[in-house]
Amino acid sequence: MLAVQVKGFSLLLVVLLLVDAVAFHGQYRMVVGDKLGAFATAVTPTHWGMGGGRNWASPGTPRR
Repeated sequence: MLAVQVKGFSLLLVVLLLVDAVAFHGQYRMVVGDKLGAFATAVTPTHWGMGGGRNWASPGTPRR
């Protein structure tokens, strides 16, 4: 009985995720793209050309 419940719950979860992805696919792409872009900008040195990242070669003076 437990196996049937687990399979049913898994199927319901997959169906809900598919419906959610189809209904809001543009929103997902925009949010994920913004998150990946912010992460890449934060970890990329400035001379790589992706924005204002941290330059680990010459970090400058420490903050006080």
